[in-house]
Amino acid sequence: MAKPQSTLCKQYVSLVVFLILVSTTVNGEVYTSSDPSEKLGVAFEFKIHVDAGREECFYQFIHMHSTLYVAFQVMKGGDGRAGFSVRNPNGVLVLPHQWQESNEYEEASVATPGFYEMCIDNTFSRFAAKLVSLYVASYKKDEWEKYIDELTAADVTSSIQNVDQNIATILKYVEQSKRHITHDWYLVDGNNRYVQNWSLLQCVVIILSSVVQAFVLKSLFSFDSGQKGKPRA
Repeated sequence: MAKPQSTLCKQYVSLVVFLILVSTTVNGEVYTSSDPSEKLGVAFEFKIHVDAGREECFYQFIHMHSTLYVAFQVMKGGDGRAGFSVRNPNGVLVLPHQWQESNEYEEASVATPGFYEMCIDNTFSRFAAKLVSLYVASYKKDEWEKYIDELTAADVTSSIQNVDQNIATILKYVEQSKRHITHDWYLVDGNNRYVQNWSLLQCVVIILSSVVQAFVLKSLFSFDSGQKGKPRA
């Protein structure tokens, strides 16, 4: 029973160290390694402004037997949808293009190392630009196991079951919740601006109509000296 417990503990410590050392937050947007020369994985999020009728593609090198998780969310713009696709290093479309608000792709173990292509397509939108959030995370299991073998203490007594999977699932939900919160904020801000602008326009129309009515009434009852001082009827 000691060997399974030791394996589970190694996996747990591996994930915790990966989150602490490799994934650091900079202004809540980008996650990078604190030591680029000894990077054991990557995890980053950034927002992209995609113009109408354009397609933006990004490439990330993924090592063999690494995990891969990619997610995108349209924050604001147009109908709130965009196309998203992922190709592996062999050019195979592993995530087909779909026009929707959000999508995600995951590989537990990458079989072919190389550059993965992630494309955000806004060609179907002729006039509206989109603000899109893209999240990419990957770490090398074999490298982390070697690293943890040198790092973990010999005596570990507590048994941890499925902790690495549960933490990974929680992180996905947290990241998804973060994207939804940002999306809702942009939606509320856009609606607020729309209501304010529409209210200002109505106020301007009311003021202009009042001025025009007053001018018309004044002109109707103005006196004409050529008609013996009688008001125009």
